[in-house]
Amino acid sequence: WLDENDIHDVFFASTHGYGPRDLRFADQLNPSQGGWFYPASGKTRKTDAILSPSSIENPNLADFLHSQTWTRMGEDSRSNCCKIINVGLDLPRPHDVPGMQRVELRDSYRKNILPHLLDFDPDMIFISAGFDAHKKDSMNFGYVGMVEDDYEWVTEQLVKVANSCCNGRIISVLEGGYKIHGGIISPFARSVASHVRALSDGGSSREIYDKQDGDWESQFERHLVEEKERRRQMKIERHNRT
Repeated sequence: WLDENDIHDVFFASTHGYGPRDLRFADQLNPSQGGWFYPASGKTRKTDAILSPSSIENPNLADFLHSQTWTRMGEDSRSNCCKIINVGLDLPRPHDVPGMQRVELRDSYRKNILPHLLDFDPDMIFISAGFDAHKKDSMNFGYVGMVEDDYEWVTEQLVKVANSCCNGRIISVLEGGYKIHGGIISPFARSVASHVRALSDGGSSREIYDKQDGDWESQFERHLVEEKERRRQMKIERHNRT
């Protein structure tokens, strides 16, 4: 932030794993204690600055600087005065449809982040690129399960928003990614390549973001995953009958 005025000018969104170390402990987890993975602020929520901006306490700048208003604001006021969206992703459960975890991840952007980011109308977008969310990177403990196509897809969506709002101005910095064994064919290297390719291609195409396209895409992806699972179950049933 440049100064205290930027509380109105910065929008922060994060997707990450949130929950217990293991599904065996899920039912015993006390929600008030937060998740073991990405604890405390990692719970899914939108702050009041996004949901109800008019209800936020906004002291004028002079009072803020001279009276240290920030230090006397209640905890709830401090945590809600900034424009923040957290999306805490759950561990996949045994009965979940295979492949649906990736659709849920994409829907967290389509439904929770991208529309609000578009409404915010940023002057520039910064990406903190965490490649440790890859399904083969043990750092995420199975919470996120992205593959190269997902990194490319998320990047494409963010570039489309940048093309729509800020003449394509977007900056990406490396946050994490630890599955580097294999060099240029490692999960980390392939994910970085997908991300950079989407940045380059999106900047050239100048395609803009369309929420209706995202809604259709979500329904189509869910149908594909459910149909694939239906066929898998039919195959299992035929095998059991023989």
